[in-house]
Amino acid sequence: MGAAKWSIGLYLLAFLGVFAWAAWADPGLGGFLAALREPWGLVVTLDFVFGCLLLAWIIYFLEGSAAAALPWVIALFIIGNIVGAIYLLTRLDRVRQRLAAAP
Repeated sequence: MGAAKWSIGLYLLAFLGVFAWAAWADPGLGGFLAALREPWGLVVTLDFVFGCLLLAWIIYFLEGSAAAALPWVIALFIIGNIVGAIYLLTRLDRVRQRLAAAP
């Protein structure tokens, strides 16, 4: 799991850097809203939503209840995959246990 933690941590740091740069460069979200008007901008946004839905199911599976998963899922859809990376970093042992117990 050491390699997974390093990979996810590196992704998290890189993404936080790009996220901070975009927030500083375009605080009014004008570029994002313009991108949504383009076909590929919509595709990328829907891809993000689909990825969040998949990760939401994984979070629900690992947490074992909707009440425990809901705060993570809400944050995931509001903030983005930064939350998913933090979740995975904090739950890698639980992921390993669940995968080992799967038939």
